[in-house]
Amino acid sequence: MVCSICLDDIDNDHICKTLSCGHKYHFVCFKKLVYSNQNFFVRCPLCREMNTDVSKPFLNDHKRNIMMMCLGNLRCVCKNKNGKRCKNKSLLMNYGKCYTHNKDIIREKHYRLYSDYLYHILCSNYDWLTMIFLIDVGKKIMIKFLNEDSCVTDIIQYYYRYLNDKVYRGEKQTHYMNGIYEYYDLEKVQKSWLDYCVNKNVII
Repeated sequence: MVCSICLDDIDNDHICKTLSCGHKYHFVCFKKLVYSNQNFFVRCPLCREMNTDVSKPFLNDHKRNIMMMCLGNLRCVCKNKNGKRCKNKSLLMNYGKCYTHNKDIIREKHYRLYSDYLYHILCSNYDWLTMIFLIDVGKKIMIKFLNEDSCVTDIIQYYYRYLNDKVYRGEKQTHYMNGIYEYYDLEKVQKSWLDYCVNKNVII
């Protein structure tokens, strides 16, 4: 069998995605379709039927489910004190940085929750900029306020609480995504990471 996106063979050991229409592709090729479409409901390249299968590739490996939707195995984007680029690998959803350069990372206890949240966001129809904001805000809310027993609706409740605090929002008059960082005292999104993800239509 051949993946009709990259035209390479699909081997038994390849991680693949079978769309709801039954056509099968390499998962990394499917991911590129998701990036360009900005959600999971892509049109099959062969039959043009809309995909409705949003299942994850791994049943219980939540970290790998997150990794599959991101650009992985990247070198840290930061420089060391000597001015040379860091040789460490970047960590999962860590703005392209290693642990040395950013320690506010997703811990193992949050893998299940963040996997569920990320796949939830990728089912939406927001523009890519908003989705990247939501991916970042959700991560920071999760790390600051939630635990391993929390669920996606717990993250969403923090959005609703902010959006319904009309007194606060009326006084601040800020863009709603910037305002939520201030509201919960979260570190603002890193512009270099935001620009990279938006301009290249990827998640790192």
